[in-house]
Amino acid sequence: MPFRTPENYREEIAALERQLAHVLGAKGERLSSIDQATRRVRMLETMLETVPVGVVIAEAPSGRIVMGNARVEELVRHPVLHSDDTQSYGEWVAYHADGRRVDTADYPLAKIIENNLDHAQLDVHYQCGDGVRRWLRIIGRPVRDDNDHMIGAAVVMIDIEPERQMLAQKETLIGELNHRVKNMFAVVQSIVSQTLRNEGVDSQVQDKISARLDAYARAHAQLLSLSGGIATISVIAKEVLNGFIGDDQITFSGPNIDLPERKAMALSMALFELATNAQKYGALSVDTGKVDLSWEECADRQLRIRWTETGGPTPQAPSATGFGSFVLNRALSMQMRGEVNIQYPATGLIWELKAPLSPPGG
Repeated sequence: MPFRTPENYREEIAALERQLAHVLGAKGERLSSIDQATRRVRMLETMLETVPVGVVIAEAPSGRIVMGNARVEELVRHPVLHSDDTQSYGEWVAYHADGRRVDTADYPLAKIIENNLDHAQLDVHYQCGDGVRRWLRIIGRPVRDDNDHMIGAAVVMIDIEPERQMLAQKETLIGELNHRVKNMFAVVQSIVSQTLRNEGVDSQVQDKISARLDAYARAHAQLLSLSGGIATISVIAKEVLNGFIGDDQITFSGPNIDLPERKAMALSMALFELATNAQKYGALSVDTGKVDLSWEECADRQLRIRWTETGGPTPQAPSATGFGSFVLNRALSMQMRGEVNIQYPATGLIWELKAPLSPPGG
């Protein structure tokens, strides 16, 4: 279908005006209504050509593309394609992030019209007319009449190439930083291990320190890979407990709650200590033992985390406090600004943390 310019649309509008004037006659009121409608069309046309995003409009139910503004052509580097129907959108060539060609039915216009949706969105790597691929975000909504019947759909096309480039650069930097942090922890671990051996420290103590350094390094690497140093409790739990989980021996559940880096790191170390103790002395030391980790947001934005062990040996309160006890109690309480409670019923150890949740961004 040949490319239609704004001049084509203006010619069509002028022709419609003449037809309306002929049908309605020369009565002043009717001509005034036509004039008002014309003004609104002119304003809409100017707005569409002024906005800094591409706009494409299709009619329903066919999906025929009836117009696109000048910004579309600037983005895709070829004339607006007036596809005949939703089955023809494949002539707009684009690719998903994994390299797959975007199917006709994947485009937001097609999804909205074919499935009567109120919203659809897709990021595509578009094959521009000059041979270069550009990342575009396509966001669509339906156009409905006074009876809520869909008469068309419109999409905006936003240039997200700079956003994608920044994301790629960020991932590269995070990867490099993660690599350097791992190297730093490896050096620290080597120095500590060598010092402990030279001082004749018991090998079990050496193993404990080495394991804790490993856990700290894993937690730090996980936080580096997250946006803004924010981690959800479920992500923290999976990362820390993966090395301890037996077949169906441990479960965890709770809503999506974000923790800032300082609190996420403290919780990571606490869960590591709990899992280590459970593996050595508690529920995870036997095949029949179970651990349930749960968390919830209570009233007044209070976070409650509960670690419950069952089916293992009868727990015993430690006779002395060591580094593990410090991490599980004082250190975590200080970092989370909360209270820790540990119980030792015959059924199994129960550890609970109550702490205020940070405000958004805090």
